Order: sequence, then C-alpha cells, then structure tokens
Amino acid sequence: MNQEQIIRKVEEKINILIEEFRKYPDKFLTEEDVRAYLYHLLLEDLNIVKSTEDSSQSIPLHCEVRWYGNSGRLKLRSDIVLLDVSTLKTKNTKLFRLPSKGYSFNKPLVIIEIKLRRKNGSSDNEFKRKIKRDISKLKKIKMELNSGFNSYVLIFDKKKKLSFEATIENTHKEYYIYPYKK
Repeated sequence: MNQEQIIRKVEEKINILIEEFRKYPDKFLTEEDVRAYLYHLLLEDLNIVKSTEDSSQSIPLHCEVRWYGNSGRLKLRSDIVLLDVSTLKTKNTKLFRLPSKGYSFNKPLVIIEIKLRRKNGSSDNEFKRKIKRDISKLKKIKMELNSGFNSYVLIFDKKKKLSFEATIENTHKEYYIYPYKK
C-alpha cells in the first residue's frame, strides 16, 4: 500500500469514527475510547507486517508515540502514528544505540491527535487551548523532522458546538471539528 492509499484509508476510517460519534456519542466515555476505536478501525486495513531497517518485523500503526525534541529529551507524545516501517529501528547495533524509548524511525506518514470534551468537561477557552497545543505540537514535529507527513487533530465535543474556525489559526489545513449534535 503506497502513501496515497494509506491516506485514503485513514480518512475513510476517520469518517467511520465520526459517524459512530454522531450516532452514539455516549459509546465514547473517554478520549482513550475514541483513540482505541480509531486504532481498531485502522488496524483492519493497516495490520501489514513489514521488515524494519534492522531486519525485524513490525506494522506501520502505533499509539502513544513519543518524540525527542532538539534537546534530546522525550517531550512530545502523539496519539496515533503511522510510520514507514522500512525506517524503523528496534535493535541496538555496535554503531547505533537506540534511544531510551527502545525504537527510532525517521519517516512518519500520518500523525493523529484526538481531543474529546465531555458534557461536564473543560471550559470553552481551556478546550480551545488544548486543541491549539496539539496543533502547535504537530507544527513543531513537522519543523524538526522537516517532513511532509499528513496530520489530523480530531475534535469531538459533547458539551456544545464551538466556533473553532474563528479562534484557531487556519494555517494547519488538516484538522477536523466534530461537535456533538443533539
């Protein structure tokens, strides 16, 4: 499956998740529920075992991926990442020691961040700050990696429909807003 096909599959699965959220919002009690459901949907088509750079075997789909910043410390975490398995390293060699997280790769294909606000969740301003923080994180990762991966911030709001377009910079072209519809 090439990168374009992967992107189509990701967007297809995101749309299925959105439809499920619209029909059954209380199926998703936590942000982890949303992440797990999307991971499950993606795994249906992306559970393709491939060889890694160091001749191990893995799939392109992973959760809770941590990123090193320029400081060399783990400081950023992404909810769901699809990566080019051929750039993944999972073994130490004489010439290359893996970082503390036990793996390294240099070509993400897709990064997905998920936000869910419950009916009694954070204030509008706090929720918007969290979303902006995820958008900023994605921009920082793109800048540090100098990579053209696709990124999505999936926003699910059970509290009320907010007008994010007016408050979030529209320089990040790939984000979605899915409010709860009563």
